[in-house]
Amino acid sequence: MKGALEADAFVNAARELLNQNDAVGAERILAPVIHQFKVDAPVQHLMGQIKKAQGQLAEAERYFRAAIAHDLKSGQYYNELGLILQARGDYQDAIKIFRAASALVPSFLMVRVNIVRCFMELGDLAEAEREAREYIAIAPGADSLTLLGTVQQAQERHQDALVTAETALKYGPNLRGLRYNYATALEKVGRGSEALGVFEKLARQELDTPDLALHFSRALYAEGRKTDAEAMALKAVELWPHVAALHSSLSRMRQLAGAAEASVAANEAAIQAFPKDLSLRLACADSLHRGGYNAKAFNVLEEALRLAPESPVLLNAVGVVLDELDRPLDGLRALRRAAEIAPSRTAQRNLLSTLLRAGQPEEVLRIVNELRVEQPHEQYLIACATTAMRMLDHPEYRVWCDYDRFVRTYEVAPPHGFFTTEAFNAGLAVFLRGQHKTNAHPLDQHLPYGTQTGRSLLGVDEPVIKHFLAAMDVAVRDYVGRLRDGDPMGARRSKHSRYSALWSVRLVDGGYQPNHVHDRGWISSAYFASIMPGERPKDPRAGWLKFGEANRAPAGCGPEKFIEPHPGMLVLFPSYIWHGTVPFEGAERLSMAFDMIPS
Repeated sequence: MKGALEADAFVNAARELLNQNDAVGAERILAPVIHQFKVDAPVQHLMGQIKKAQGQLAEAERYFRAAIAHDLKSGQYYNELGLILQARGDYQDAIKIFRAASALVPSFLMVRVNIVRCFMELGDLAEAEREAREYIAIAPGADSLTLLGTVQQAQERHQDALVTAETALKYGPNLRGLRYNYATALEKVGRGSEALGVFEKLARQELDTPDLALHFSRALYAEGRKTDAEAMALKAVELWPHVAALHSSLSRMRQLAGAAEASVAANEAAIQAFPKDLSLRLACADSLHRGGYNAKAFNVLEEALRLAPESPVLLNAVGVVLDELDRPLDGLRALRRAAEIAPSRTAQRNLLSTLLRAGQPEEVLRIVNELRVEQPHEQYLIACATTAMRMLDHPEYRVWCDYDRFVRTYEVAPPHGFFTTEAFNAGLAVFLRGQHKTNAHPLDQHLPYGTQTGRSLLGVDEPVIKHFLAAMDVAVRDYVGRLRDGDPMGARRSKHSRYSALWSVRLVDGGYQPNHVHDRGWISSAYFASIMPGERPKDPRAGWLKFGEANRAPAGCGPEKFIEPHPGMLVLFPSYIWHGTVPFEGAERLSMAFDMIPS
């Protein structure tokens, strides 16, 4: 009896330490209890939570399964196990476990949310939407509608997501969370000023959550109020010093303002204040990495790995930084381990990129072939595969990357209501300049000396945008009509296609777009509204489009096609083809871009 009471005391102490975020101390106290006593399901479950908090997902899974073995009817235990499987990237198995939890406790609605998230991770957005709508049918209300809105955002259906957010708001017009969601939906359809107004009202009432502070500061930044944005970000860090995303956002603002050293010092101070906070260490390392301080970033990550050696997120970050430090083979070891523990989309992408840099194209093709069984239309996977084919001199490369056939240029005729293309471009340029409200590039993108509209312009109620889309339709129909049945892109043809995203990019002197692909696209584009070059460019190809060169490209895989743009030119190409720009020299290069997908 005495032993049992002592065991209970140790269990309670371990639970208290875990609540205080001291997972290491909690394990130190609980481990002897598990080894010395016959423990029940709650104790096994507690140890699983402790292991999870330390990033030891395999061990956490073992203890959660042990808890279920002791209690087969606990929906909570099944849900916890499902979350571990989800974190490890085993989405199909996670869905099975979540469904078991739902069958045991039908009223446990959070499980339905987790199922939707798994389908989203798998890229099966249609099934995710079906599950979300089933959730609405069972429990109509703000929570289920908000989940549907999340799926619609992932589908790039931003206008539908806004309607869903407005519907959810009817269930609680004064609920702060719903008003917050409504504001984020407004951002996505290009109504940034309205979104900022909602965020500002919420913050004036009460700056009560770090998420609100984060989005408010970023909305200020997007609207060109950079001083106010940094002040709000600094206030947020002071209020919630342990929230990693706030540190990341403030650091990014300071970097873009040219205060990189201040950003580094603030990151180092945050780590000293919260040495055991892994998410904060990760955020600080990311800020250092973005600022080009890769050696410092590696030191931060290395110390974090000592605290959580099996954390897939940390291992991923270490792998990327080592690659940037020209140590791709060392980076591979970390990335392979991360992919083993949790084969997430991020882990897969980082592994493929580093394998290419390390000169291992055969393994890239093997991995891509496996992944495309479940992600057949993931454009990044195809891009990595084509680069691997090129490295191997594989004949299939030219089937996928026939630049003469698949990269096509069009001279766009003036839309209805405009006598000349020049007049149309002038009106379009005036509108677009009004959308580029800040002279710093987006916080979450790498676009040196340039800006990009942070929201899709598809939902903008502006006549010039409607004219633009109408003008593009002619070229898109021609492009699709030229595809052959045997073409890689031809397999996805349907009777109809739709715009999935629309944005604008503005480059000034020195600006360029790094090489990239459009993951969720099918056909991608670039349309040029205004180009004001320098008088004597040092590079005769300054501001030109380039195709075929991967981001962090392997040796010998440079660009294979260049296109000199001019106002009124539209370029269409497959979304999987690597593309970027040669650094621009001049006052302005203003362009529009959109993605098309089959509907």
